[in-house]
Amino acid sequence: MMNKKLIAAIIGLLWVLLALGMIASKQHTLRTGKIVVLETVPVDPRDFLRGDYVVLSYKISRLDLNQIESEKPFYRRGENVYVRLKAQGRFWQAVAVQSKKSSYGGAMFIKGRVEYCYDKQLTLNYGIESYFVPEGQGREIEKNMTGSKSSVSVEAIVDSGGNALIKKVYIDR
Repeated sequence: MMNKKLIAAIIGLLWVLLALGMIASKQHTLRTGKIVVLETVPVDPRDFLRGDYVVLSYKISRLDLNQIESEKPFYRRGENVYVRLKAQGRFWQAVAVQSKKSSYGGAMFIKGRVEYCYDKQLTLNYGIESYFVPEGQGREIEKNMTGSKSSVSVEAIVDSGGNALIKKVYIDR
């Protein structure tokens, strides 16, 4: 029978390897990904600030399947989808949505998860909807998200698998 110290050491090592794997995954995205700038949209200010982070929403988070290419008219909640992006002016816009990532001429894809789909209206979550800020700076971002003269945009890095990470948040860029 194995010694209790050896079992504890093996379990500790597994936890360390798991943590290192998660860090390595994010570092891979940062090193190999392509930068895209996404336009944000206002979020209900009553739910906007939670502690020391802000909740972000993007124009590409709410898609009208009548306005963009789509391989099917309905997607299930929780389903992973790939949104093809195209640079249009300063921001990247959604031009198509599909269930599997394809090699569409080297196009840029971002992976999202379906939150809601009804009557060809699709709401997606990309995993970049929360952004941690230094204490006290959330109010400034909140004010600029809901103000009419200024804007907030996000510079994100998207890797070849469609995984995204926030690199920077710009106010009045």
